[in-house]
Amino acid sequence: MEQAAPPRMPTRGHFSAPKWDETKPRELTQYFRELEYLLRDCNITDPTQMKEYASRYVSYDTAETWTGITEFNTQIPGNQEGAAPWAATYEEWKAAVIRLYPGAEESTRYTVNDLHQLAQDTFEDGIYTIGALSTYYQDFQRIARWLLQNGKLYRNEERHLFQQGIPTSLWTKIARRLEIAKPDHHPLEPYDVEDVLEAGKWALKGTDTSITVHAAPASRPVGNGTPGILPLPTASIATLPTPTAPSNYVKQEDLNKAISTALSSAMTRLESLMNNSITANRQRNNQGGNNSGNNQPNNNLCHFCGELGHGMSRGRCPAVENYLRQGKIRRATDGKVVLPSGAVIPNYPDLKTFQERVDKWHRRNPNNIATATLTGNANPDAEQALQQQLIQEILPTSQSTV
Repeated sequence: MEQAAPPRMPTRGHFSAPKWDETKPRELTQYFRELEYLLRDCNITDPTQMKEYASRYVSYDTAETWTGITEFNTQIPGNQEGAAPWAATYEEWKAAVIRLYPGAEESTRYTVNDLHQLAQDTFEDGIYTIGALSTYYQDFQRIARWLLQNGKLYRNEERHLFQQGIPTSLWTKIARRLEIAKPDHHPLEPYDVEDVLEAGKWALKGTDTSITVHAAPASRPVGNGTPGILPLPTASIATLPTPTAPSNYVKQEDLNKAISTALSSAMTRLESLMNNSITANRQRNNQGGNNSGNNQPNNNLCHFCGELGHGMSRGRCPAVENYLRQGKIRRATDGKVVLPSGAVIPNYPDLKTFQERVDKWHRRNPNNIATATLTGNANPDAEQALQQQLIQEILPTSQSTV
């Protein structure tokens, strides 16, 4: 019976050959691990051959740089006159290669600033689904665990930073859930990351669970009201105020009384606003029908597409109707244009029209398309958002009187 031929190293460009994206130095050590697995499988132990194979699967310029390192040579002259030459091992040559790429060394794989940047990016992008929350948790834990294991991060720092990456609208729901689930938790101590994750899943129950990867946007301020640690001094966040805990606290009984009064007042104002909005819409529709025979031009500016001559009411703006058909937006029960999830369209200061903001939101949150028209109780988040906005306007005044 013939003996099977020993395995051979793959040729350059073969699908099974080890690969390295030279724009990502942090992945260099993974390239060497894959290479060394193949070398062991092919019983290649000669240091010179190992160096040559390592240089074979990279670009020409990179291979020229690696083979030009002193440790690549078989015989290296001694440092002193008359000293015998010495041969560098494969491990010594590999260490010399890794030193060429800042960020490739295991000791500098991550920094605390990486967590700050991740929290900033996530806060600016928003978290609207369980999948997006899971993506943030996985990315955060990958960096935080390495920093904790290497003594570069404290446990409380990890908890503070994870909370600061959660947008304010979601954090309000999470904090409310945690207050009920953990009534004995000290108010000045941050919650465990896993507890925040579970409360976030509860708050986002029923949303999309698929995990997506978002492109990193420009840095934006982070602040959802949670007390936190000082960020690292970078150019983008050096001038931002750091959230601090209040110096004194109101009694719980007085605070509950103030909140109840504020809620009652907010509901009254909400009912008045909704009635006024319905009346105003009817008047505009009637006025539009009465003026349909006029030849005077309509100078209304549409806040959705930015064009003159129409508004955002039903059937008025072609762009709104087109986006509704595509499922990129919905109309809430009060007729307002909202995101497919029912959330308010985010305010991007650099964009003027709602159409541009919706497009930017969909670029960062792909595959979020409305599949049905909102009904009276299909998604109450839009009404809750308006109620919360009114409550926030009243609360400071109510608390100041306590």
